[in-house]
Amino acid sequence: MHKLISSRITRILFFVLFLFLLLSFRLFSVQFSASKPLTKLATDQYRTYVCLLPKRGVVYDYKLRELAVSINLNSIYLDPHIVEDKEFAAGELSSVLDMERDEILELLKQNKRFIWLARKVQPEVEISVRKLGIKGVGFIKEPHRVYPNGTLASHIVGFVGLDDTGLEGIELVFDRYLKGTVGWRYSIRDAKRQEVPGYEYREIPPADGNDIILTLDSVIQAIAERELDRAYEKYNAKGGTIIVMDPYKGDILALASRPTYDPNKINDSKPEARRNRAISDFFEPGSSFKIVTASAILEEGVVSVEDELFCENGEFKWGRHTYHDHKPHGWLSFGDVIKYSSNIGTMKAAIKLGDNRFYRYIKRFGFGKRTGIDLPGEVEGIIRPPSTWSKLSLCSISMGQELTVTPLQLACALSGIANGGRYVKPRIIDRIQDKSGHVIERFEPKKMNRVVSEETATQMRKILRRVVEGGTGRFAEIKGYFPAGKTGTAQKIENGTYSHRNFMASFIGFLPYDKPKFVVVVIIDEPRPQYYGGVVAAPVFKKVADQVMRYYKIEPYVDSDESTVASLAH
Repeated sequence: MHKLISSRITRILFFVLFLFLLLSFRLFSVQFSASKPLTKLATDQYRTYVCLLPKRGVVYDYKLRELAVSINLNSIYLDPHIVEDKEFAAGELSSVLDMERDEILELLKQNKRFIWLARKVQPEVEISVRKLGIKGVGFIKEPHRVYPNGTLASHIVGFVGLDDTGLEGIELVFDRYLKGTVGWRYSIRDAKRQEVPGYEYREIPPADGNDIILTLDSVIQAIAERELDRAYEKYNAKGGTIIVMDPYKGDILALASRPTYDPNKINDSKPEARRNRAISDFFEPGSSFKIVTASAILEEGVVSVEDELFCENGEFKWGRHTYHDHKPHGWLSFGDVIKYSSNIGTMKAAIKLGDNRFYRYIKRFGFGKRTGIDLPGEVEGIIRPPSTWSKLSLCSISMGQELTVTPLQLACALSGIANGGRYVKPRIIDRIQDKSGHVIERFEPKKMNRVVSEETATQMRKILRRVVEGGTGRFAEIKGYFPAGKTGTAQKIENGTYSHRNFMASFIGFLPYDKPKFVVVVIIDEPRPQYYGGVVAAPVFKKVADQVMRYYKIEPYVDSDESTVASLAH
């Protein structure tokens, strides 16, 4: 009996010893192996880690008018673990939010501690949700992008997504400068998971984004958009573009496309309306391209301004193809060939120039490559090398067929004539600066290669003045400002052939012709019922150019012998 008791005691002792060793091992494990995760778990229950969002930088026009700014709005989140009556909460929240009750209920059933309910709501919505007093519904301030001028310059400024990341335009290209750096705050929270500011012990403040100053002038942009809207509606057009540019510095003062959109209501817009046609659309320019053809011919000395060419009375057979003029002409000086936009006269002079020399000038004027403007979506256009040209290509290209260009390429090419013969790189950004005004980066104007001599540029300006004074561009005339330019009416290609009902109407010009201040490019896509560039686009140029000159307080030339000044164009 005694031995039996002793045996039981021994087993109990061994069992107790085993339990002791097991507990000791567990304590050791907790103390040394799991201490960090458990400490973190305990700490996370009363400490909070709050993200401090920076305010996105402002986008200004050249005169520091705001084009894009950020304000703070509240976003609403859920902690489903705290919401007591989920059915009731879903019903109440759906009554003030644009959400279905079942959709909210599904969110509340998730096994998560944080779920976004609604992002960046308007103040009246926030107030309504707060009045419900539902536990487990919280609010976090987030920056919200606002475009105070609505559609104005929307194709340039662009827009951001819900997370404040740039998705288009300047917002996209310069997102890294605009978005700033996120900050953090570590603080204590109470049993109700509310932050206790008094116990805050560490904060890394956010760094707000830098500001961007464009070359745009909002007033000129508004003028361009207003006149483009009128033409777009009047001619039932498919689309349109206007560019106003400084021909010396390359500054883009206005760049407008239609159709357009409001970046404040991006979900209401179609992708077609968001396309920046000035840089992403390419088309056959038609007679507007004759500025390049004529410049190359004069620069190479193939034909002089006063040399006469026989325009075949409007019908010219070359190879197996017969070319026509809009109006028949006999003998014309080369200056008048451009003035009246004779295709036949232009072709005959281009034939003397030859394929290879002509191609060199096309490339020299910047066609077939991107201009390098700081905007997304720019295309190169299509320029084929002479080795791929047919026997008809030289004639066709000389009058703006068999190649495609963008409106901005045309503006840059015309600027090379207006400024005395140098190509200029277009500039849309003037500088980037921080909130204190310190300039981080400045984008200086860049003059590139010489495209033609000053003498040729001067001759071209005089020829283009003739176009407006009494040629195809007479509806672009502005008394006292002496504009110059070139009309274009290009057939669009449909199913591999040239359409007889869909056209691109254009007028590209500058003023005054002798000392140009501005280049203005107008493109109207598929206008109806009228479609000639001189009828559709030239009057738009006139309205825009006249208002821009008066805005800059450049008074029209007034002289008792005004004909003397006008005669300088001859």
